[in-house]
Amino acid sequence: MTGYTEWRPADLFSDSPNLHKYFALIVLNQPLELRVSFYAKVWRNAVFHVGADGGANRLHDMLQTDPEQSSLNLDTIIGDLDSLTEDAKNFWYGKGSEIIHDSDQYSTDFGKATKYLKDFRVPDGAEFTPSKSEVRQAKLQLVKDDPQVKDVVCLGGLGGRVDQGMATLQHLYICQKERDYASGRMFLLSGESITFVLKSGKHKIRGMANSCNVRLGKHVGIVPIKERSVITTTGLEWDVTDWVTEFGGQISTSNHVKEQWVTVETTNDVLFTIDFEVDE
Repeated sequence: MTGYTEWRPADLFSDSPNLHKYFALIVLNQPLELRVSFYAKVWRNAVFHVGADGGANRLHDMLQTDPEQSSLNLDTIIGDLDSLTEDAKNFWYGKGSEIIHDSDQYSTDFGKATKYLKDFRVPDGAEFTPSKSEVRQAKLQLVKDDPQVKDVVCLGGLGGRVDQGMATLQHLYICQKERDYASGRMFLLSGESITFVLKSGKHKIRGMANSCNVRLGKHVGIVPIKERSVITTTGLEWDVTDWVTEFGGQISTSNHVKEQWVTVETTNDVLFTIDFEVDE
């Protein structure tokens, strides 16, 4: 299909990703509800790993239940650090993480993390503590200098408080203003689903895929968070043509994937979300 933006959401946890590679990972301050082995897959596919303040606590606590997963490391911890515990801070610094204390109260920890990943510049007035290992810091700099690091995957963000969840969705739009995703794509990876923004235009999404014990589910939602849109879809159980969708009107939720590829044509930006299942 020509003129379509392609998406392969299963790449995030695939053992052999095709399209979405070289992404940076942000751990938000939300429960990590799946098995450590699942997160290990995502970690291996990411090239840079950031804990947004209390997100560093979440990963630290999870690793206490499975200390053998030492590969789940953090390269940077950033935020106002009002949630970061001393135990977690000492743990990550001891493992070579760099720490950025940005006390700005007009931005969220998630916003600080995404902004840092755009250019890897320490904000004015922030306190930067480099890795205690010069070798580790040099390796981090090599990744920072790599222009391929554009896409961002965020763990968590849609659980807990509603206002924080809405702020997370807001950052999906703020960080992807270009229609062609020139500055990279962003994904929210929760305990049950993958969510991303479809800019106005045509998209094709690989809706059926699996990797070892993880596979995409069948439930799909297409939600016009920002504004009214008109959408046309194929590959779903309940496809629509020139269908008006908006808050206060019709919204496509709980639809089902019926074909390997799903297409969505939209006149304005919409959220696309698809669930996934992890075998026990």
